Amino acid sequence: MNLRASVAALAAALLGCATYPSVPVGGASYQNTTDFSSYRTFDFVPLPAGASRIAATLDYFEVEGVLARDLSAVGLARAIGGGPDLYVAYYQGGRQVDVTAWGYRTAGNPVVEVIDVPSSCLVVDLVDAGTKVLVWRGIATDALSSPQALDPAVRQMLQGWPPRG
Repeated sequence: MNLRASVAALAAALLGCATYPSVPVGGASYQNTTDFSSYRTFDFVPLPAGASRIAATLDYFEVEGVLARDLSAVGLARAIGGGPDLYVAYYQGGRQVDVTAWGYRTAGNPVVEVIDVPSSCLVVDLVDAGTKVLVWRGIATDALSSPQALDPAVRQMLQGWPPRG
């Protein structure tokens, strides 16, 4: 498969709906109708039932701590104890994810295909806390290849935060 076909397959598999632009591996995409200036706080989505295997893999890399630090570095404060503007969900590439089990939805199909994203990539979703709709998705390339790779990959993924319509 050539590179152009691979990128097209990845984009189609990732989002499955026309309301989001394609997400390059190592980049981000977002709903361009969203006012990102209104988002100031975040907290993590609780893991759905049956996600303990996923959590164990990502706990090894201390993903939540790195995300909290890097999201704070781009101007979002953690709202521990309730009331965040954004919820953060994260998972490893190479799998199917039913985002409704995580408590949010996309503008299209609730089953988000990230099968074609390498398992060494970290997929991060930012969800509007009020509407429970996915507004931003980033993919950190090779973030899960080693614990030392995570922080630089996440920082690179967040370079464009907040998105400028």
